Amino acid sequence: MFILKKLVSRFFLPLSLVIELLLLGIFLKKRRTKVILAGVAILYLFSFSPFGYLILRPLESQYVPISSSSLNKEVRWIVVLGGGSREDKSLTPEDRLGDASLKRLLEGVRLSRLLPQSRLVLSGGDYQGISPDALIMQQVALDQGVARDRIILETASWDTTDQAKFLRARLGQAPFYLVTSASHMTRAMRMFRRSGTQPIAAPTDFRAVWAPFQVTDFFPQAGTLVNTERAFYEYLGLCWGLIRGQI
Repeated sequence: MFILKKLVSRFFLPLSLVIELLLLGIFLKKRRTKVILAGVAILYLFSFSPFGYLILRPLESQYVPISSSSLNKEVRWIVVLGGGSREDKSLTPEDRLGDASLKRLLEGVRLSRLLPQSRLVLSGGDYQGISPDALIMQQVALDQGVARDRIILETASWDTTDQAKFLRARLGQAPFYLVTSASHMTRAMRMFRRSGTQPIAAPTDFRAVWAPFQVTDFFPQAGTLVNTERAFYEYLGLCWGLIRGQI
Protein backbone atom coordinates (compact mmCIF):
# COMPACT_ATOMS: atom_id res chain seq x y z
CA MET A 1 0.00 0.00 0.00
CA PHE A 2 2.88 2.38 0.80
CA ILE A 3 4.57 1.81 -2.57
CA LEU A 4 1.22 2.07 -4.37
CA LYS A 5 0.54 5.39 -2.67
CA LYS A 6 3.93 6.72 -3.72
CA LEU A 7 3.51 5.63 -7.33
CA VAL A 8 -0.07 6.82 -7.82
CA SER A 9 0.60 10.23 -6.25
CA ARG A 10 3.35 10.90 -8.79
CA PHE A 11 0.77 10.95 -11.59
CA PHE A 12 -1.01 13.89 -9.91
CA LEU A 13 1.96 16.15 -9.21
CA PRO A 14 2.22 19.37 -11.29
CA LEU A 15 4.98 18.42 -13.72
CA SER A 16 3.50 14.97 -14.29
CA LEU A 17 0.10 16.50 -15.05
CA VAL A 18 1.65 18.86 -17.60
CA ILE A 19 3.58 16.07 -19.32
CA GLU A 20 0.47 13.88 -19.39
CA LEU A 21 -1.48 16.71 -21.01
CA LEU A 22 1.24 17.35 -23.59
CA LEU A 23 1.45 13.66 -24.46
CA LEU A 24 -2.32 13.56 -24.83
CA GLY A 25 -2.11 16.50 -27.22
CA ILE A 26 0.55 14.78 -29.32
CA PHE A 27 -1.58 11.68 -29.83
CA LEU A 28 -4.86 13.49 -30.46
CA LYS A 29 -5.92 14.02 -34.03
CA LYS A 30 -8.41 16.73 -33.18
CA ARG A 31 -7.78 19.73 -30.90
CA ARG A 32 -4.12 18.78 -30.72
CA THR A 33 -2.93 22.39 -30.76
CA LYS A 34 -5.42 23.49 -28.12
CA VAL A 35 -4.49 20.68 -25.76
CA ILE A 36 -0.75 21.32 -26.16
CA LEU A 37 -1.24 25.07 -25.62
CA ALA A 38 -3.29 24.27 -22.53
CA GLY A 39 -0.43 22.17 -21.21
CA VAL A 40 2.05 25.00 -21.78
CA ALA A 41 -0.30 27.50 -20.12
CA ILE A 42 -0.74 25.25 -17.07
CA LEU A 43 3.04 24.80 -16.81
CA TYR A 44 3.41 28.57 -16.80
CA LEU A 45 0.71 28.89 -14.14
CA PHE A 46 2.40 26.31 -11.91
CA SER A 47 5.69 28.25 -12.28
CA PHE A 48 4.12 31.69 -11.74
CA SER A 49 5.32 33.12 -8.44
CA PRO A 50 1.97 34.47 -7.12
CA PHE A 51 0.27 31.14 -7.86
CA GLY A 52 2.91 29.19 -5.95
CA TYR A 53 2.48 31.56 -3.01
CA LEU A 54 -1.31 31.42 -3.02
CA ILE A 55 -1.53 27.63 -3.18
CA LEU A 56 1.11 26.99 -0.51
CA ARG A 57 0.30 29.79 1.91
CA PRO A 58 -2.92 28.25 3.33
CA LEU A 59 -0.92 25.24 4.47
CA GLU A 60 1.90 27.26 6.01
CA SER A 61 -0.28 29.83 7.78
CA GLN A 62 -1.97 27.37 10.15
CA TYR A 63 0.80 27.59 12.76
CA VAL A 64 3.48 30.12 13.73
CA PRO A 65 7.12 29.47 14.74
CA ILE A 66 7.98 29.00 18.41
CA SER A 67 9.65 32.07 19.89
CA SER A 68 11.39 32.40 23.23
CA SER A 69 8.37 34.31 24.55
CA SER A 70 5.88 31.62 23.49
CA LEU A 71 8.04 28.72 24.64
CA ASN A 72 6.44 26.20 27.02
CA LYS A 73 9.25 25.48 29.44
CA GLU A 74 7.47 22.44 30.85
CA VAL A 75 7.89 20.48 27.62
CA ARG A 76 10.45 17.68 27.86
CA TRP A 77 10.29 16.18 24.36
CA ILE A 78 11.19 17.63 20.96
CA VAL A 79 10.30 15.44 17.99
CA VAL A 80 11.95 16.17 14.64
CA LEU A 81 10.48 14.44 11.57
CA GLY A 82 12.94 13.53 8.83
CA GLY A 83 12.34 14.98 5.39
CA GLY A 84 14.70 13.07 3.12
CA SER A 85 18.42 12.49 2.70
CA ARG A 86 21.05 11.21 0.26
CA GLU A 87 23.22 8.10 0.59
CA ASP A 88 26.55 9.44 -0.74
CA LYS A 89 28.84 8.90 2.25
CA SER A 90 31.61 11.00 0.69
CA LEU A 91 29.51 14.06 1.58
CA THR A 92 29.34 15.64 5.01
CA PRO A 93 26.27 14.73 7.10
CA GLU A 94 24.99 18.28 6.53
CA ASP A 95 25.16 17.81 2.75
CA ARG A 96 23.60 14.36 2.93
CA LEU A 97 20.47 15.74 4.58
CA GLY A 98 17.83 17.18 2.27
CA ASP A 99 16.98 20.86 2.71
CA ALA A 100 13.80 20.06 4.62
CA SER A 101 15.55 17.62 6.97
CA LEU A 102 18.36 20.06 7.68
CA LYS A 103 16.03 22.96 8.47
CA ARG A 104 13.87 20.77 10.68
CA LEU A 105 16.88 19.49 12.57
CA LEU A 106 18.32 22.97 13.12
CA GLU A 107 14.97 24.08 14.56
CA GLY A 108 14.95 21.06 16.84
CA VAL A 109 18.48 21.86 18.02
CA ARG A 110 17.46 25.48 18.64
CA LEU A 111 14.53 24.38 20.78
CA SER A 112 16.71 21.87 22.65
CA ARG A 113 19.04 24.70 23.64
CA LEU A 114 16.11 26.72 24.94
CA LEU A 115 14.90 23.65 26.85
CA PRO A 116 18.08 22.13 28.36
CA GLN A 117 16.09 19.44 30.22
CA SER A 118 14.44 18.14 27.06
CA ARG A 119 15.23 15.08 24.93
CA LEU A 120 15.57 15.33 21.15
CA VAL A 121 13.68 12.58 19.30
CA LEU A 122 14.88 12.18 15.71
CA SER A 123 12.41 10.23 13.60
CA GLY A 124 12.77 8.86 10.08
CA GLY A 125 13.66 5.57 8.44
CA ASP A 126 14.07 4.78 4.75
CA TYR A 127 12.25 2.31 2.52
CA GLN A 128 14.92 2.45 -0.21
CA GLY A 129 17.58 0.61 1.75
CA ILE A 130 19.84 3.60 2.45
CA SER A 131 20.78 5.21 5.75
CA PRO A 132 17.73 6.31 7.77
CA ASP A 133 17.18 10.05 8.02
CA ALA A 134 17.34 9.81 11.81
CA LEU A 135 20.90 8.45 11.80
CA ILE A 136 22.18 11.24 9.57
CA MET A 137 20.33 13.87 11.61
CA GLN A 138 21.98 12.46 14.72
CA GLN A 139 25.43 13.02 13.23
CA VAL A 140 24.59 16.65 12.48
CA ALA A 141 23.05 17.16 15.93
CA LEU A 142 26.21 15.82 17.58
CA ASP A 143 28.30 18.18 15.44
CA GLN A 144 26.06 21.00 16.67
CA GLY A 145 26.95 20.18 20.27
CA VAL A 146 23.89 18.18 21.34
CA ALA A 147 24.89 15.57 23.91
CA ARG A 148 24.46 11.98 22.73
CA ASP A 149 22.46 11.01 25.82
CA ARG A 150 19.84 13.65 24.94
CA ILE A 151 19.14 12.07 21.53
CA ILE A 152 16.62 9.30 20.90
CA LEU A 153 16.33 7.68 17.47
CA GLU A 154 13.33 6.24 15.66
CA THR A 155 14.56 4.61 12.44
CA ALA A 156 11.76 2.19 11.47
CA SER A 157 9.14 4.57 10.05
CA TRP A 158 8.52 5.07 6.34
CA ASP A 159 6.06 7.95 6.51
CA THR A 160 4.24 10.29 8.88
CA THR A 161 1.61 7.69 9.75
CA ASP A 162 4.34 5.32 10.92
CA GLN A 163 6.07 8.07 12.88
CA ALA A 164 2.89 8.90 14.79
CA LYS A 165 2.24 5.23 15.53
CA PHE A 166 5.79 4.30 16.55
CA LEU A 167 6.32 7.34 18.80
CA ARG A 168 3.02 6.98 20.66
CA ALA A 169 4.39 4.32 23.02
CA ARG A 170 7.37 6.47 24.05
CA LEU A 171 5.62 9.84 24.28
CA GLY A 172 2.32 8.75 25.79
CA GLN A 173 0.25 11.74 26.88
CA ALA A 174 3.23 14.00 27.53
CA PRO A 175 3.14 17.23 25.49
CA PHE A 176 5.96 17.59 22.97
CA TYR A 177 7.12 19.99 20.31
CA LEU A 178 6.58 18.57 16.85
CA VAL A 179 9.10 19.98 14.38
CA THR A 180 8.46 19.64 10.66
CA SER A 181 8.14 21.82 7.56
CA ALA A 182 5.37 24.41 7.76
CA SER A 183 3.64 22.97 4.68
CA HIS A 184 3.62 19.50 6.27
CA MET A 185 2.53 20.62 9.73
CA THR A 186 -1.25 20.51 9.19
CA ARG A 187 -1.16 16.86 8.12
CA ALA A 188 1.42 15.88 10.76
CA MET A 189 -0.54 17.49 13.61
CA ARG A 190 -3.74 15.73 12.59
CA MET A 191 -2.02 12.37 12.36
CA PHE A 192 -0.25 12.68 15.70
CA ARG A 193 -3.42 13.84 17.44
CA ARG A 194 -5.32 10.96 15.85
CA SER A 195 -2.71 8.57 17.27
CA GLY A 196 -3.55 9.83 20.78
CA THR A 197 -0.48 11.99 21.44
CA GLN A 198 -0.27 15.66 22.48
CA PRO A 199 1.83 17.53 19.87
CA ILE A 200 2.58 21.25 19.95
CA ALA A 201 3.32 22.63 16.48
CA ALA A 202 6.83 24.00 15.94
CA PRO A 203 6.89 24.73 12.19
CA THR A 204 9.98 25.61 10.19
CA ASP A 205 11.13 25.56 6.55
CA PHE A 206 8.64 28.23 5.44
CA ARG A 207 8.54 28.64 1.66
CA ALA A 208 5.49 30.84 1.00
CA VAL A 209 7.07 34.04 2.30
CA TRP A 210 5.49 37.33 1.25
CA ALA A 211 7.56 39.68 -0.90
CA PRO A 212 6.52 42.69 -3.02
CA PHE A 213 5.62 41.71 -6.57
CA GLN A 214 8.31 42.52 -9.14
CA VAL A 215 8.30 42.57 -12.93
CA THR A 216 10.62 39.54 -12.97
CA ASP A 217 7.90 37.54 -11.21
CA PHE A 218 6.07 37.36 -14.55
CA PHE A 219 8.78 34.95 -15.71
CA PRO A 220 8.37 31.25 -14.81
CA GLN A 221 10.60 30.11 -11.95
CA ALA A 222 11.79 26.63 -11.10
CA GLY A 223 11.61 27.47 -7.40
CA THR A 224 7.93 28.31 -7.74
CA LEU A 225 7.31 24.99 -9.47
CA VAL A 226 8.92 23.29 -6.46
CA ASN A 227 6.55 25.18 -4.13
CA THR A 228 3.56 24.21 -6.24
CA GLU A 229 4.63 20.57 -6.15
CA ARG A 230 5.06 20.78 -2.38
CA ALA A 231 1.51 22.09 -2.04
CA PHE A 232 0.08 19.42 -4.36
CA TYR A 233 1.92 16.72 -2.41
CA GLU A 234 0.46 17.88 0.88
CA TYR A 235 -3.09 18.30 -0.43
CA LEU A 236 -2.89 14.79 -1.90
CA GLY A 237 -1.57 13.55 1.45
CA LEU A 238 -4.48 15.16 3.29
CA CYS A 239 -6.97 13.55 0.89
CA TRP A 240 -5.31 10.16 1.30
CA GLY A 241 -5.30 10.54 5.08
CA LEU A 242 -9.02 11.31 5.09
CA ILE A 243 -9.78 8.31 2.86
CA ARG A 244 -7.72 6.01 5.08
CA GLY A 245 -9.08 7.46 8.33
CA GLN A 246 -5.63 8.59 9.46
CA ILE A 247 -6.50 12.23 10.16
